[in-house]
Amino acid sequence: MNAHFIDLDVILKIDSKPWIVDKNNPNIPILKLETSDFNLFKSGIYKSQGNKLNFNGKTFWLSNEFMNTLKVKSKKHKVDISNLGISLQEFLNPSVAEHLEFKLELSLFNNVINTNDDIYIICSKNKKEYFTKQIENLEEKLKEKGLLVKKYYFISETFFNKNDDNLAYIKSRLILQHLIGLKTDGDILTSETIDNYNQITFYDDNPKSISMTKDLNKLLESLLIKTQNDVKLIVKDKLKNDDNFLVIKECTHNNANRFNEFQVQLEYSNIVRSFENFNRI
Repeated sequence: MNAHFIDLDVILKIDSKPWIVDKNNPNIPILKLETSDFNLFKSGIYKSQGNKLNFNGKTFWLSNEFMNTLKVKSKKHKVDISNLGISLQEFLNPSVAEHLEFKLELSLFNNVINTNDDIYIICSKNKKEYFTKQIENLEEKLKEKGLLVKKYYFISETFFNKNDDNLAYIKSRLILQHLIGLKTDGDILTSETIDNYNQITFYDDNPKSISMTKDLNKLLESLLIKTQNDVKLIVKDKLKNDDNFLVIKECTHNNANRFNEFQVQLEYSNIVRSFENFNRI
């Protein structure tokens, strides 16, 4: 049986933007930032220009050009420019998010129509409550195609301080569990079963996630080394008798060539065998 694991960012695009606000009236934006500008201001690249804003304990440095635009906007709103801050309402507040424009790119589901494949959606950017309206719309569109999502995995409890390496590890471990049919507990495999698939197709656009899933056998090695011997034998027998493949679809956001594809076959590593032989000496 096959399954498709899809990062929500690949199919859902929400037009979320940071706001510049008056700290005394943070629910009304004076100016909305493009995400690219926000990231530049956060990076400190314009620090030498001396235009500083603080938000949530972090400092943002604005360009002179943007600062001049902001002065005009502040004057129009009769706001003291020294009392400005940055608000992420559109990223954090579900009641704001439900009114934002969004698009669903569903063409990748065409390969699932008229199959028995299962669909899983992974969300690594925000809490479940943030996506209520968008997910309802997604499910309606999929129902029209005769499809449904078997399960959603929300793997990030906060919008802030996300660690791409950790999220990539969680995604990789999640996929690995379903490829071998056993759950993990921390950094070991257990005998507790989970829905098992011989082939999983994974869609993502995060470079860290793509890189780590390409090295899925290394993750398997690291888990097996600490796993109890009886569980190791279960994994060994499964990989001996079945072909377990991960097909990685890296989303390029290029309409002419939307996905780069890679394949990984799970193997019971020679490193693990060597480790076991060493233990028997």
